[in-house]
Amino acid sequence: MEKQETFLNILRNNSKQTKKRKMSLSLVALFTGVASFLSYFAIRRFFPELARKQASKQLEEVLFPKGNRQKDEVLKAFREITEGRFSEEEMLDYFFKIKGLQTIEINSKTNFWLKKYLFSPTTIKLNYFEQVNFYKTFLNLPIARMESPAKPMDSPSRPSDKQPTQKNHIVRLSKTAQ
Repeated sequence: MEKQETFLNILRNNSKQTKKRKMSLSLVALFTGVASFLSYFAIRRFFPELARKQASKQLEEVLFPKGNRQKDEVLKAFREITEGRFSEEEMLDYFFKIKGLQTIEINSKTNFWLKKYLFSPTTIKLNYFEQVNFYKTFLNLPIARMESPAKPMDSPSRPSDKQPTQKNHIVRLSKTAQ
C-alpha cells in the first residue's frame, strides 16, 4: 500500500511539474507567435522604404550624371506628360524604376537593394497615352545625356541611321527646359 501511495505522489508531483512546463511553453509559443506576426507586418511596411532609399541614391548617380539641373528637366517634362497629376516623389519613383530597368544590367553583379527596388511595382500607373509619351520622351535619355559635348571631327553632325531618335530627344528636352 505504501508503494502505491508513493507512486501516486510521484505521479501527482510530475503532473504539477508538467502543467508548469506546459504553461511556460504555451507562453513562449504565444510570445513567439505575436512577435512573428508583428515582425512580418513591420518588415512589409519598412523594407520597401529602406530598399527605395538605398537604391534611389545609386540610380540618381547613374541616371542624372549632371546633377539637379538634369533632374529638374526630367521632372518638368514628366509634369507636362502627366499634366501635373502626380507628386515629384511618385514621378521619380516611376522614372527610376522604368529607366533603371532599361539602363542597369540586372543579370550582372547588382546591389541587393537595387534589385529589390527595381523589381517592386511602381507607385503610380500611367494611362496608355502617358506611357507612349513617356517612352517617346525618355527612350534614349541616359545615352543622350552621357554623350560628351566635344565630338570627333570625322563624325557626322547629324544622327546616324542606327540611332535616329537620339538627337531629337536631346532637342526636345532642351526645349522643355526653356
